[in-house]
Amino acid sequence: MYPHQDKEPRTHISLFLEAVDVAAGAQPPTLAFKLYVKHWKDSNKDSICESKEPKTFNVRWGFSAFFPRAQLTTDSGFIRRRDGALLLAAEIELPAGLAAAAGAAAGGSCRSSSSSAYPASITDGAARQDVSGDLLALLEKPGSTSDLTIVAIAGSDSGADTGGSGNGEAPAATWLKRKLVTDKGRKGGCVGSPDTRRRFDVHRAILAARCPYFATHFASGMGDSAARELDMPDTDPGALAALLRFIYGGELVVASRAQARAGLALADRLLLPKAVALLRAQLLASLCPSAIAADLMWAAGCGDQAGLLVELLDFAAEAADEVPQSDLQQLAAAHPGLTAQLFAASVRAAKRSKS
Repeated sequence: MYPHQDKEPRTHISLFLEAVDVAAGAQPPTLAFKLYVKHWKDSNKDSICESKEPKTFNVRWGFSAFFPRAQLTTDSGFIRRRDGALLLAAEIELPAGLAAAAGAAAGGSCRSSSSSAYPASITDGAARQDVSGDLLALLEKPGSTSDLTIVAIAGSDSGADTGGSGNGEAPAATWLKRKLVTDKGRKGGCVGSPDTRRRFDVHRAILAARCPYFATHFASGMGDSAARELDMPDTDPGALAALLRFIYGGELVVASRAQARAGLALADRLLLPKAVALLRAQLLASLCPSAIAADLMWAAGCGDQAGLLVELLDFAAEAADEVPQSDLQQLAAAHPGLTAQLFAASVRAAKRSKS
């Protein structure tokens, strides 16, 4: 626990990085690193220590006085109340170009007999990045290569503001609204304002290869499966833009927490489990009292996110003193059922703190 802090009083915990399974004579890498302790109540309060610039790895990489022991309490927010968990994380960054150069050098110096050299799996990380970059460039400027236009039409339950159908409407009302939007679109009516309607010129082959939802739709033989233009009602345009970049180039960037919520709901609809997992992890890693009420209302409208809702309720229960009262009042008015679930989560949190 105190590998480089052997003097009393031991007021801090230490944290150091160690290289394992290193080949004899291997040169240590040049890296930048960041070590941090997660604040369970507010990610803006994470405790972070980081190297100022890339350095050559050595056994003393880390901090002898990394984190004060006095702050290892549930009240501080660094110890999770329900299970006593302390989350330590390390982020390692390799300078651009170094990984490709190191891989090429290693490949050139490796010798083996012909009997053990095959079968061989040869990968080129730089080439893979080039392909992703090329596909993203094709998405941004498709020109005449596009053979499909997707029209995203934001609706009241698209997730753009609160996510899902968390607006209190009954399922039948939500279904009717979606049907009216779709029917108007097929009749050529003007659906949605410029802010809620956006066109994306895309490529069927790429979508079919990388997204099960589109692959199934194109092969279904349905009326619009071969159409040049595909309407997607109740679809947040910003969320679709982010997910198209993920489909094309593996890049997932969201501009706001609201867009992350909308993106998760849409990724689930498009059968993109990796994107769902990434967005779910991002939402949970960046929880804060000021946004938890909106998170709860959104999650309550997502039928397939029961596990996420439980995590959000537990956080809200632990951070109840910091959640704005106006948010709690709006939550109670809009979702009485959520208020009951929040009370149950508070009871669970109280029992955990006593144990």
